[in-house]
Amino acid sequence: MAQIIAFSIFKGGTGKTTSAVNTAAALAEQGQRVLLVDLDQQASATKYLGIEAEQVQAGIHHSFMHNTPLSLSIVKPPFGFDLIPSHELMSAVEAMLESGKDEDLLRQKLAPLEPEYDYILIDTPPGKAMLAFNALVAADRILIPVSAERMAIEGLADLIKHLHSVLWRRFDLAQDLRILFTMYKANTSHSPGIVKEARKIYRDNVLSVLIPESINFPRSFEKQQPITTFSPNHAGAQAYRELARWLMDAQN
Repeated sequence: MAQIIAFSIFKGGTGKTTSAVNTAAALAEQGQRVLLVDLDQQASATKYLGIEAEQVQAGIHHSFMHNTPLSLSIVKPPFGFDLIPSHELMSAVEAMLESGKDEDLLRQKLAPLEPEYDYILIDTPPGKAMLAFNALVAADRILIPVSAERMAIEGLADLIKHLHSVLWRRFDLAQDLRILFTMYKANTSHSPGIVKEARKIYRDNVLSVLIPESINFPRSFEKQQPITTFSPNHAGAQAYRELARWLMDAQN
């Protein structure tokens, strides 16, 4: 059965989509069967991979609105993993979801797909959106991409507080929670200081993998290729491969 991993943080601009896409690519390189689900209304992961949502037979919004199987939404980018692309109508889905009632819809919809994959990765929208809550409830593991800056640490604390006080209590969950630092500047004192401070608070929940800040990430987005394809020897590509190996070891 697939391990379901949500990439989530309420703050935007921390490398969430970059991490979801490139982790999917790195896992696929290791021969893993991977499905990436784009839940963000902005469809950033879908655009990253050069997919036009209108080409899909029945988009992900159909599954939420008309209960069509999610399997009909799957497309196959040329990078070794499958994708369920997002669509602008996911904003209408967000508006129709009811708090306290619909947080487990995605978990139900993913269940038939779990035997087909080793990993199902979910790119979530920023903010306290119902679609983000759906991803958090569906996940076995939550990876929180946090840019190595003080403002992002506040967003991390906000998510953890919401998980503990609301979702975990309501749904009786106890997921593995890990913090992934992104946009790390090794040649400064600021980034290492932020990571050190976070480790004092969150201890082993902070991953040893550090994703470096690099212009190659936006360039790979522009070229519509994961960095493992666009610049396979780059330190960022190697970091996501390290994360993929950690996920595989953790699952075993």
